[in-house]
Amino acid sequence: MNWQKQRQHVLDRLAFVPGGTDREGNALLVISTSQVQECSYENLVSLLALLSDTLPPSTLFTVLLDTRHIQLKQLKFYLRACQQALYKKVRQVLIIQPEKFLDQQKINFDLIVSGYTLKTVLVSMHKLSKFVDVNQLPEQFGGTLGYDPDSWLSKRIEIKKWQNYLVEVDADSSKHSLDDDQKLEEFITKLQSTKRIEDEYASNILKKSVRDVKLKEEENSKEGLIKDHTAGVSDFLDWIEGSGEKWLNSLCQVADNVDEAESLVKQHEELTNKTKEIEEQSHQLAEMATRLMAACPQVAIVLQKTREQIRDVAEHFAYRVEAQTQFAVSNRTFREKVAEFIKKSDLMLEKVCAEDGASVKTVEELTSTKKELDDLVNSMNVSFETAMDAGEETVAKARQYSEVLPAEEFVSHIGSSLTYISQRQNRHNELASVKRLEQQQHLQLMTTYGDCDQAIKWLGELKETLHKEYSLSDIDEDAVKNLRNDRQNLDRTAVSTYQYGKQLLSMAKNSERSAMKESSTDERKEKLETAWKELNLAIQNNEQRLKVVESFMATHRQMMERVNEIEKSLRERLRVSGKLNSIVLSTERKRLKNDIEELSNIGNMLSAQINADHATTLQDRQTAVKQISDKINEVMTAQRRMESLIIEEEEAGSSSSGKEDKHSSRKARPLSKVPEEEGGDVSPVFPRAVRLLETNEGIAPAIRLSKNESYL
Repeated sequence: MNWQKQRQHVLDRLAFVPGGTDREGNALLVISTSQVQECSYENLVSLLALLSDTLPPSTLFTVLLDTRHIQLKQLKFYLRACQQALYKKVRQVLIIQPEKFLDQQKINFDLIVSGYTLKTVLVSMHKLSKFVDVNQLPEQFGGTLGYDPDSWLSKRIEIKKWQNYLVEVDADSSKHSLDDDQKLEEFITKLQSTKRIEDEYASNILKKSVRDVKLKEEENSKEGLIKDHTAGVSDFLDWIEGSGEKWLNSLCQVADNVDEAESLVKQHEELTNKTKEIEEQSHQLAEMATRLMAACPQVAIVLQKTREQIRDVAEHFAYRVEAQTQFAVSNRTFREKVAEFIKKSDLMLEKVCAEDGASVKTVEELTSTKKELDDLVNSMNVSFETAMDAGEETVAKARQYSEVLPAEEFVSHIGSSLTYISQRQNRHNELASVKRLEQQQHLQLMTTYGDCDQAIKWLGELKETLHKEYSLSDIDEDAVKNLRNDRQNLDRTAVSTYQYGKQLLSMAKNSERSAMKESSTDERKEKLETAWKELNLAIQNNEQRLKVVESFMATHRQMMERVNEIEKSLRERLRVSGKLNSIVLSTERKRLKNDIEELSNIGNMLSAQINADHATTLQDRQTAVKQISDKINEVMTAQRRMESLIIEEEEAGSSSSGKEDKHSSRKARPLSKVPEEEGGDVSPVFPRAVRLLETNEGIAPAIRLSKNESYL
């Protein structure tokens, strides 16, 4: 169809298809009679053929010829052209007859004589609607159907352009354009919206051409996909069986150190990344095979086998890569733990072999050194256990993937490493045990030295405590009794401390022999004995002073009891006889007076001793001296109170002078001579010079110091 050559004839409406139909449904073809003289026969036939091709081949035409303004030979020209161009496609030719009767008869006669194969019908203009509805007739025939030759021709030209495009795409798929396809779809939709017969036919032709192009592209695509799939499968298998297998086998080994293990892990990571790409490629090939199986059923069996083969090969290769990678990672962890164990064992060995020299002297330093060694040994043992666990895990990995790994070789290699670190750990522990035993002996010796020094120090502290806290600051029976109890506890503590020090010296001597150290116990033994002698002397001095105080307290108590007894006897005689004189109980009173003087002397000497003890504070010394003085004053006050009874009675009975002179003429004798002169036995000496004397009225207590006993 070359619409460019017929462009002017179409625009001049020489012949056109208005888009209407007759009452039987045949398409209308209008031939204009005003342009016949300007068109050749060949052009008219060509134009009619082009117009016929715009409709489906089965379409029958009803041709409209207006003979009102033409001659008979021109009618023959049109009919012959229609008969040639529209052979067997013309249903009827509606000839609008001229207005003159004679012309009508000529045309009718000529049609009868010529014997055209076309069915011709002469019809007047006003009877044309009998064959064609008014709304299907063009305006020039009194109808209402519009026709725009410019728009109609533009569509035909564009249809031709898209037909040429589809032909080019069919010949060369590289000229396919998505934008053009989109425009073509829009143009087809536009043609269908006009609801004209020729437009619907053109849209159907374009659709069919598009489908044909797509089918051909699909066929070509299937063939190309099959070729691409075959090539992809070949490349895939070549890499797996060639480069991939060599790469994988080169990494199937056991590293002996951390650096080699780290390098193997990195190479396995690279191989893993490549394997992921291979797996992705296998998925793509399998998916392509699945699509080709649906599109090409004739090769579905081959494609299915190929797909399964690809999947099996890819999965097996990926499993082998994963197995080697897992083992490499586990072996790297094992080598790291082994390296850590060796490092810590070396540190522990350095500590064991280090010379202590003479720098470590104190228990704290020895304890710190021993703790450091213990920490290093514990750290080494923990690292050993961790390394053993990592090795066992590595062996388990090798056995887990035994079907794709040389498990026995790997297990043997790991086992030799485990044996090595086990032997190394045993040797280091034995050395550490010897070193710790030596440190323990040294520490025990230093501890014994320290305890012995502490025992000596305790003895000195007990001595100081005896001087400071066991001096008399309160002259009272309860205080003296408590002091005596405390002193006894101190004595027991001193003895146990001394015995403890002697035991420590014995232990130190044994430890020195065990550790083959130079003996230093003699000096400590001398210090211990010196401290004990000083403490023992202080205890004896304190004991003597305490006995003096106890004697003073007992004498004070006895004196108070005697004064009270004598006073009671005097009051009893006064009640019975009604009078008293100076000779009543004179012996007991004089002895009591002398004993009070002796008690005063003892108190004075005890006060002097207390004042001389500067270990006690001044306030405590003053308090003790005051208490001694108070006790002496208490006895003297009681004695004066007793004597006041006789003095008061003598003053009341001064009138009886005779009797008093008789009694007063008696020779006075000292209280101390009375027993001997009266023939009485001397009372035995009690502890602390306490004794009892017999009198006429009974037994009355008397307190004296023995003649051979000092006040201290």
